[in-house]
Amino acid sequence: MTGRHYVACTVMAKDEKGRIAFLVKKKEDGFILPTSRIEHNKTGMACIIENLKEVLTLNVSNLELSELTNAVVKEESIPLFVFTYSNEETKPLQDLLKKEAFSWQYSETLYHTLEDWQFTGVPQF
Repeated sequence: MTGRHYVACTVMAKDEKGRIAFLVKKKEDGFILPTSRIEHNKTGMACIIENLKEVLTLNVSNLELSELTNAVVKEESIPLFVFTYSNEETKPLQDLLKKEAFSWQYSETLYHTLEDWQFTGVPQF
C-alpha cells in the first residue's frame, strides 16, 4: 500500500445501547481500517465515499466528516477520514452493512487495530 495512492477511513456510530462503534474491515488476524485506492480523476474523499456506498446501506449524506488526519503505516503516509453517523433509527449497526468483510467494533478493538499506525495529528475519536 503506497500512501499517495490510498486513503483510509472509519465511521463512528452509536449502537442500540448508545455505545460508539467503528467501521472496520475484517482480516485473518484482526481488523484494519477500510482503505480505498485513489483513482486518477477523483479526490481521496470521493474515493472513500464511493467505497462507503458499496459497503453500507445508509445514505452517505447522513455522514459528517468529524476528523481528517494523516496516518503513517509502514513508513507510508495515508490520509485518514473519520466520519460520524447519526443512527437515529436505532437499527442494529450490523443491518447497515452490505458486505460480510466489514464489521462494527468498539474502541478497545480499534486500539489494537491502530497499533501499527502513527498519526501526524491527534485524531479525536
